[in-house]
Amino acid sequence: MEQRVAIWMSWRLLVCWPFLLPVALQAQEPSGLPGSAQLLISPSDQETTATVPVMLLTLETLQNHALEHNPTLEQAAAAIEQARGNMIQTGLYPNPQVGYLRSDPNRGGQSRTQGVFLGQEIVTAGKLQKSRDVESQEVNRLTWQQSAQRQRVLNDVQIRYYEVLGAQSAVALSKRLLALAEAGVKTTEDLQQAQQATRVDVLQSRLQLKTVRLSLREAEIRHRAAWKQLVSVVGCPNWSLTPVEGKLDRSIPEFDWDSSWQRLTETSPLLGAARSRIDHAFSELRREEAQPIPNVNLQLVVERDAALNYTTASTLFSVPIPVFNRNQGNIYHAHADIREAQAEVRRTELALHDALADAFKRFESALAQVTAFRDDILPDAKESLKLTTEGYKAGEIGFLQVLGARQTYFSTELGYVDALTEMQKVAVELDGLLLTGGLNPAEVGTALQTQTGFGGRQRGILNQLQEGASKQVLPAVLQTGP
Repeated sequence: MEQRVAIWMSWRLLVCWPFLLPVALQAQEPSGLPGSAQLLISPSDQETTATVPVMLLTLETLQNHALEHNPTLEQAAAAIEQARGNMIQTGLYPNPQVGYLRSDPNRGGQSRTQGVFLGQEIVTAGKLQKSRDVESQEVNRLTWQQSAQRQRVLNDVQIRYYEVLGAQSAVALSKRLLALAEAGVKTTEDLQQAQQATRVDVLQSRLQLKTVRLSLREAEIRHRAAWKQLVSVVGCPNWSLTPVEGKLDRSIPEFDWDSSWQRLTETSPLLGAARSRIDHAFSELRREEAQPIPNVNLQLVVERDAALNYTTASTLFSVPIPVFNRNQGNIYHAHADIREAQAEVRRTELALHDALADAFKRFESALAQVTAFRDDILPDAKESLKLTTEGYKAGEIGFLQVLGARQTYFSTELGYVDALTEMQKVAVELDGLLLTGGLNPAEVGTALQTQTGFGGRQRGILNQLQEGASKQVLPAVLQTGP
């Protein structure tokens, strides 16, 4: 009797398995490009999402909050107001002087006089206006810096938004793979009981399940970290983790070197700030050249002699003679400032040229990877999975090859997500005038802050595919970016 039951169970598995395997593998068929809206949730979450609406944060909402709450923008605005205060102060005319004088006799019978005096320094050579011009150029420079800082904040929010969107898509893909890996373990265990699979098949399917769980954990950690970085630059660090709305595979931007360089040289606020320093230096030179022209000190004194009963009025006029101090040092310094400011403009142009070359390199590399994944690698991985599944159903291919094809396909999808994420991030830099560093002071700019990236997975997958890796190794989904 027991022998008949065993034979019946084996026959049932043999008959049913070709119909069950396509159902188990159906979820891994691509339903759209990774990063699209439908990939923001896993299949197991669809029922819950249908009944409990989830508010998705848009990029526009995040950027508006950043403009309101990022403290560096308030710092930049305050710096402009400080410079305006300096401009007002330096243009104010010197205050007049008023005083009282008295002379007392040291012998009896002599007269005693007392009186008042009024003094005023008369500023010559338009020095006050020249001082205002100097501070006005400083206001102009800080205004350029404020514009640069605003663009840095907007760019950083958008870059980190794409990091969150990419990590969010990676979590969804990893959950899909986890569901398939769990189904695969159960299937191989059932097949082993029916003596249709070996112990090695079971161990390999369990190994894939464990590595996929690690991959999902890594994707979730990456997602949480990307979210924390996003809300930090937004200025709202207490926000809880919330899904973001958008697509990674939106229309691929196009950039041309000549037009990008022309736009950068014409509109970059960094160059605007550097050029305003030249105007500032020339204004300082004009002010310092006017300093040797002496100001006039005028004083009026009125005295009354009570004993002799008469009043006298005296006028005092004094002018310093510029013999020793003709402001030579400050004039020399102002000339040097002009040369330094002109060199700074040239240095900024070269630095932007260098940064643009690096950004173009990273964009073209990411674009090449996106194109390769989309047009060649993903279709081949999909077809390989399909043929492997059909070969297994026909008894021509072992189950280990099915596991390997499944691993390759989902690793490729995750690599495509990373390539899209990197491409969109670099596109933001190119479109945003290469301005990043939204948590640095405006004076510092991009110098202190670096952008994190997750570009290692797609490079690892490309290398693995180039090496023809059909070996049973740890899946590429475990690789992490630099």
